[in-house]
Amino acid sequence: MIKVSKNVLVAIPCLMLGGTEYQTLNLVRALSQSGYSPIVLCYFEHDSRMVDYMRDVGAKVILMSPEGKRPRGLKRTFQALWNGFRDAIRTFHPEIVHVQYMAPGSLAIILFKLLGARRIIATAHVPGHIYTRKWVPQLLSRYVCDLFLCVSRSSEEAFFDSEASFFDLQLYRNGRRHFTLYNCTDIPDRPESFSDAPAVCIGVVSRLSKEKGIDRLIKSAPAILSRYPDTRFLIVGDGAEKPVLETMSKSLGIADAFEWSGLQPKEMLPQFYRRMDIVAVPSRFEGFGLTAIEAMSHARSVVASNVDGLSEVVEDGLTGVLFDPESPDALTDSINYLIEFPDKRDQMGTEGYSRVKALFSYNIYQKTISDIYSHLS
Repeated sequence: MIKVSKNVLVAIPCLMLGGTEYQTLNLVRALSQSGYSPIVLCYFEHDSRMVDYMRDVGAKVILMSPEGKRPRGLKRTFQALWNGFRDAIRTFHPEIVHVQYMAPGSLAIILFKLLGARRIIATAHVPGHIYTRKWVPQLLSRYVCDLFLCVSRSSEEAFFDSEASFFDLQLYRNGRRHFTLYNCTDIPDRPESFSDAPAVCIGVVSRLSKEKGIDRLIKSAPAILSRYPDTRFLIVGDGAEKPVLETMSKSLGIADAFEWSGLQPKEMLPQFYRRMDIVAVPSRFEGFGLTAIEAMSHARSVVASNVDGLSEVVEDGLTGVLFDPESPDALTDSINYLIEFPDKRDQMGTEGYSRVKALFSYNIYQKTISDIYSHLS
């Protein structure tokens, strides 16, 4: 049943074209479709395309820093957040504040509490094991937040040192305040056809930063090309590591095998996934692995690091291959295996499509958000 419209303030440090922002877009869309009025409060950096996406799904967007800059120093940051949050609370009187737990995550939650927010939900988009001060989210969950959500079971277990659980009303009524809520993606009505290009294309859709491990793929490329010289590599994304990665490919003498397509808006991504035969996700750590489910939704086989949320998304040997990130040859061997056996990778793509439809579809996510909010508001 659609509820009477209530304001929800979705608070996020930045609105760029990243995985956290796209998942926040799904949250805003789910809230709007569940009868709520979402207001997205962006503290700092923003991309006009993501701002437009948020408005297109029914959100009002408030940019605390129209120029998209972060204040220098803790004092100025505190003051800017306090003033911006205070104005938003006074203007919109939100029923719930939903904080995206990115730096400055804990500070934002505490400030909203001090400013009298009625209900606070936090979603952490990072793996818990990289967070050195786990006592902070544990205390926030116990005493400040009404609900603390993690995007994978492994993340929840690492944050809270207890067995993970998907949202359960009885557990919530009994006092549990942290749960797992998987990310989601839209799914085509049917699995897409596989590429008929003669050369196999290895694809990456990622921010080009150290933790994403794209250097691992580049280092494995010479051995792949020595065995399958027609293989091509398609890199979709941008970031601080791009110059380093391009230089690496040139120094290894394999630059001609790589195509760098840059950052692409979401409406363009399907056409890039259609060009890929195998999608690589060689991350050093990953809270969830949005690229993996996007690739699977397009029926592409996935080669991914056996870390964090990726090990929950990809079923090794069924929907893709999980490789040991500590083994220097594991990524090369995994990709070569899927190149050698095209029927196997096509079968994995089909199985991956079914898995995403069963576990990671937007419809499942939207229903869960609606259920959670109905018990908090």
